[in-house]
Amino acid sequence: MAREKVKRAKMKQSAGSRAFDICNAVFMVAFCITILIPFWDVLVRSFSRAQDISYMHINLFPKVWTLDAYKYCFQDNEIITAFLVSVLRTIIGTGVHAIVCCMAAYSLTRTEMPFRRLITAVLLIPMFFSAGMIPAYLNMKRLGLLNNFLVYVLPTGFSIYNTIIIRNYFFSIDKGMEEAASIDGASQVKIFTSIIMPLSKPVIATVALWQMVGQWNAWFDNMVYCRRSASLTTLQYLLRRMLDSLTASTSTAASGVEAIGALVDTNPDTIKAATTILVVLPIVAVYPFLQKYFVQGIMVGAVKG
Repeated sequence: MAREKVKRAKMKQSAGSRAFDICNAVFMVAFCITILIPFWDVLVRSFSRAQDISYMHINLFPKVWTLDAYKYCFQDNEIITAFLVSVLRTIIGTGVHAIVCCMAAYSLTRTEMPFRRLITAVLLIPMFFSAGMIPAYLNMKRLGLLNNFLVYVLPTGFSIYNTIIIRNYFFSIDKGMEEAASIDGASQVKIFTSIIMPLSKPVIATVALWQMVGQWNAWFDNMVYCRRSASLTTLQYLLRRMLDSLTASTSTAASGVEAIGALVDTNPDTIKAATTILVVLPIVAVYPFLQKYFVQGIMVGAVKG
């Protein structure tokens, strides 16, 4: 009788587990559909004519394929410069951020470092309290960073949140390897570059992906600190100006990127769809190469320590 009860309990548990798995799969499929369908609608709009867009239901396929919206986006050479500026700030900003945060995290794992807890507490303060926009602007002005490319890199070069994530991951690395390297005469720099960094690829890739997305999508710092420098205009800010120009008036011609041009098969909605695809596409292309590190990095970095 006891064995039969155990078997029945296992059968009930397995049935419940199967039901949970089915419900979980259905939920995830439905969730993916809610994400993919709006994205597909935007993609179809970007390749459609203005008169073919439907506002009452999802646009599944363009009635007539056209590249007029993308031609509008690339009609001025300024967009090429803006694209290069965005790529450059993303690469340099992400690299500097990852290196600085890793170095700070490694130093905070050294238990023998004087005032380690006090330094950590001081670094945590800006994460919760900010002086505001006006003091930040005045600080950038005094540092000579206005209309300077470094304003995209230096203010975002450090994050205590990402540093804590990386530090916790460093704590999960076996200390025996560091001790063995120290016995062999390796310096702290050698241990950091040859042992810690190669073993921390998951968390570094995770932090780099966060920073990469933030740098690529940033436009507010361009508007505040580099608005007068056309050579430092980023793609996101340029496209925002284009959309503002289209929204304000679709019939008034202007010079530069604000010109509406002679495109007859475009309207603000097709332009917005095309600019959205242009902004999203680079990150979508990069993410699959970092995805395998993402879950491992964030889970270990969040719970260890």
